[in-house]
Amino acid sequence: MELCYRSLCSTGDKPIADGSLLDFMRQVSCFGLSLVKLDIRQESDRHTDVMDAITNHLGIGSYKEWSEEQRQEWLLSELRGKRPLFGADLPQTEEIKAVLDTFHVISELPPDSFGAYIISMAMTPSDVLSVELLQRECRVAQPLRVVPLFERLADLQSAPAVLTRLFSVDWYRDRINGKQEVMIGYSDSGKDAGRLSAAWQLYKSQEELIEVAKKFGVKLNMFHGRGGTVGRGGGPTHLAILSQPPDTIHGSLRVTVQGEVIEQSFGEEHLCFRTLQRFTSATLEHGMHSPVKPKPEWRALMDEMALISTEEYRSIVFKEPRFIEYFQSVSVLDALNCVDIDSVMFCLSFL
Repeated sequence: MELCYRSLCSTGDKPIADGSLLDFMRQVSCFGLSLVKLDIRQESDRHTDVMDAITNHLGIGSYKEWSEEQRQEWLLSELRGKRPLFGADLPQTEEIKAVLDTFHVISELPPDSFGAYIISMAMTPSDVLSVELLQRECRVAQPLRVVPLFERLADLQSAPAVLTRLFSVDWYRDRINGKQEVMIGYSDSGKDAGRLSAAWQLYKSQEELIEVAKKFGVKLNMFHGRGGTVGRGGGPTHLAILSQPPDTIHGSLRVTVQGEVIEQSFGEEHLCFRTLQRFTSATLEHGMHSPVKPKPEWRALMDEMALISTEEYRSIVFKEPRFIEYFQSVSVLDALNCVDIDSVMFCLSFL
């Protein structure tokens, strides 16, 4: 920027240089210039494939065939040790190489380039420990915080037990230094169990996760993986935040903004400002006026309704053989594939 400024001044364009360019230079001088950190996301099964290749190469058995207890015992023994686990002679498929290459790239770039390492379809403590081990083996100097993403109904139900086990491990508590982030998936849980059951389980899981964190003295930050539509957890931002269980926000939260919602919420300056206002005001209000906890009779009713709704939903979506055919017949995807999007956008702009 300084070179641009000097160039403009030397060519007689000082009035231009002293305009918006000089203003921007002063802002950078005062506040710095930084980019948004990149989160890394990978499915848990891909890490399992890597660990299986490693254990087979070492001749100690198949990681995939081990029980969860065996996996945790081996992973923790390696994490507490200092010996290298594998070398360049490790047999690698394209999928395994892609996972390891990702960790190598993380190790080569500046640490402030990245945020969290998110494990989608997380189910067990070993899913988290395996990523910690791979970060060490790939020489990531400042390991990224590892964030398990619980998505399906069963995974949400087991999430508190997963954190309880992790927090009970001395090595892991030292690693996280009193802070843990957990991501919960609205879209996949809805597709798995139906909207009602998923929403209720998301609520209960957050309550239980907070209690586990309090028990071990860990500050838990919830990361909400929401989409734009109602089926993907979308809805009014203010009400969505206020509807979260008590003690689950603590003045901060993370929320995904994706797809068409990005343009709707941040496409223009006044929209961006209004969106940030909604998030900020709702977060503050949730902390100052904590929501009322559901009464026992309400919980019992919701449990019953969730059970029935899940059974009905799955009886149609997963068990009805004609559902896919029906869904495809009423979907507009086939029609959209035949539409010239550029022509449509031109017509809309013209109108």
